[in-house]
Amino acid sequence: MVEIEGYNMPEDLYYSDRHLWVKKESDGTLTVGFDDMAQKLIGKVMFVRLPKPETQVALGKDFGTVESMKWVERLKSPVTGTVKEVNPQLRTMPGLVNKDSYSSGWIMKIRPTGNVDEELSKLVHGATLTDWLKKEIEEKARKAQKT
Repeated sequence: MVEIEGYNMPEDLYYSDRHLWVKKESDGTLTVGFDDMAQKLIGKVMFVRLPKPETQVALGKDFGTVESMKWVERLKSPVTGTVKEVNPQLRTMPGLVNKDSYSSGWIMKIRPTGNVDEELSKLVHGATLTDWLKKEIEEKARKAQKT
């Protein structure tokens, strides 16, 4: 686990520049969720709009939205594939994203259709996580100073 300035990021996950994590499951599916920085920046999650199962998602393309008391954020897919399942608990308990973003607050499971290893190699993972998180925290601080 990498922890910097209160942001916790498990090292075994892959992270997109939009602060979504991806976990490669033993059955080949990919689980996607919000990382700790995302859920803290978003604030209290009020609603999550997700695609239906069997919907095609493409790397970098919108697949849903998350609404908080602060704003509405478009979600962009970190991988290409077919939605296998969405987290049914988020319909009635969207706050799971805030309470447990790496476990019960997961967003969706995807059956990859693209080149999984190539797509995952473009995400932040392992040894590069610490430097990336430091840069993200610095960027957040710069943006906060401008407002």
